[in-house]
Amino acid sequence: MRTLGTDSALMIEIKKFWIEGKSSVFHTNVRTSVALLIHLGVRQDGKVYTRNVEVEREVTTYGLSPDKAEEILNQVLTEIFDSYFSNPY
Repeated sequence: MRTLGTDSALMIEIKKFWIEGKSSVFHTNVRTSVALLIHLGVRQDGKVYTRNVEVEREVTTYGLSPDKAEEILNQVLTEIFDSYFSNPY
């Protein structure tokens, strides 16, 4: 951080980023797993705060298209980052 001209730096390690669907006759069960290691360095505090975040969601839908998979992943990531940025320390 000393050599950077910023107040803070954010680094995210992706440990797991997975979505899978299991079809039956009438619906598809979609399981999404996301595991991230989030590092936030704050120059003013002289610290790096680290948080391990793991989220697994299962939803039932009718068919799984790339657009639907993207929508499900975006919902999970939105939940993770909204929660993290509301209380990053």
